[in-house]
Amino acid sequence: MASSKHSEEEILKLGKKLIQELKLEYSVNTLARWLVHYLAELIDNIENCSSPKRKKQLQKECCELILKLWSNKEFLPITKPLENLQPILEILEIFKERDYLISPRWLEYRPLPRDNAWANFIYIVKSNTENIFNKSIEIHLNSDLMFKDEQWLNEHKEFLTKEERELLTQLDIMIAMKGSSSLDSDKVKTTSIEERFNHIFNDLEELIEEQKKELLRLKESVRQTLSKKSNDKK
Repeated sequence: MASSKHSEEEILKLGKKLIQELKLEYSVNTLARWLVHYLAELIDNIENCSSPKRKKQLQKECCELILKLWSNKEFLPITKPLENLQPILEILEIFKERDYLISPRWLEYRPLPRDNAWANFIYIVKSNTENIFNKSIEIHLNSDLMFKDEQWLNEHKEFLTKEERELLTQLDIMIAMKGSSSLDSDKVKTTSIEERFNHIFNDLEELIEEQKKELLRLKESVRQTLSKKSNDKK
């Protein structure tokens, strides 16, 4: 056994996966071409070896090589697990950096009436910011994007870190919940890339414009209040 943590069968399966990934860079990367030939030859020798003793030796050598390659996967010319999801991970990381509440907890259960310009402004900003965040997530999070990383989860989860497995599961749940999304996924699929681009950014511009208009209303309201107070003192 090449590793007490993984079976030889799992490791050889990972080796075949690495060959598939390396083939994507086969024509443009010398290292990828060499590794594809070398790994494929090793695995082929194992599968065609008739001597149990020799086969066991070849399996041990091949598994050790595969594990060594995997431990240095950052330097391999392949798409790493979760690499396709990097944009969305960076977006989520921004929100983790400011993970705290700025309002009293009791306000969550006892909302106050919004009967002033400042409260209306804050409400619009909060609501639209949440929509902007959701749309930004929706742009990046889709089943096509997840498919390649789900293959890692379904076929080679033993080689993913605990954090990678948990993240893929959470993102999969988010995709399943997109039925209530503000984006019409069926409509989006039938439109061109340019139409989708315009649709998404028009929505974002409208949300930001609404915030700007509410800011101007707030500014005018405060100006009128100050003017009234000034006149009352005269």
